[in-house]
Amino acid sequence: MADKFTFSSAGEIQMIEFALARNGYSHELVSALAAGDQLGGIREVLLGNAKIVPVQESQTAFVTQPQPAPLPMSIVVDCDLNPNIPSGLYLTGEGTEHRKMGKITLEKREDGKLYANGKEVVRYLSPNQKNGKVIQGHKLRKELKDVQVLNACIMDALFANPQLIPDEWRSGYTYFWGTTFRSARGRLYVEYLCWSGIRWLWNFSWLDYDRNSRYPAALLAS
Repeated sequence: MADKFTFSSAGEIQMIEFALARNGYSHELVSALAAGDQLGGIREVLLGNAKIVPVQESQTAFVTQPQPAPLPMSIVVDCDLNPNIPSGLYLTGEGTEHRKMGKITLEKREDGKLYANGKEVVRYLSPNQKNGKVIQGHKLRKELKDVQVLNACIMDALFANPQLIPDEWRSGYTYFWGTTFRSARGRLYVEYLCWSGIRWLWNFSWLDYDRNSRYPAALLAS
């Protein structure tokens, strides 16, 4: 927040005096400007909260602009339902999986972190993804078998409510291993969220690919 103006700000007072003189203000106009809440109205215009609307030739009104409703920072997701299924993929057949999690309350708190039913959502890396190591997706899936990874319902909800996604997730690709899809050719895929530099994107990746430290899994902290 910017420092408030005080009468000890001599240089700023002089700046205002020069600006009034430069713009042709008379003593009468300066008195009118200082009257009532005129300066308060101008402040709202400068902050983008209001606009100037002419009422008559000799009068100006400050009209407060309607502000958009604040986005929710907490939503409830039914993670027992099927997620959105990408075109060309299926949630049936050998190798597919959708770990049901019940109803989850997702909440982004003042600390900027995401919580699911009160537990922090963290991004996990296998030891085989650290220090320059890589691990194939199929092997990583086996490692995550007994870990509380989040499913694709959570990914769908975050993509639809990006205000909930922690800023730190803008680096790398966050995977949702609780759901595994299958193609018609029998290949298995998992979905992920990533930041394009402008907006959030989602996609899916083949389990045959290797994954390094840029490919963490979203899971509940123990």
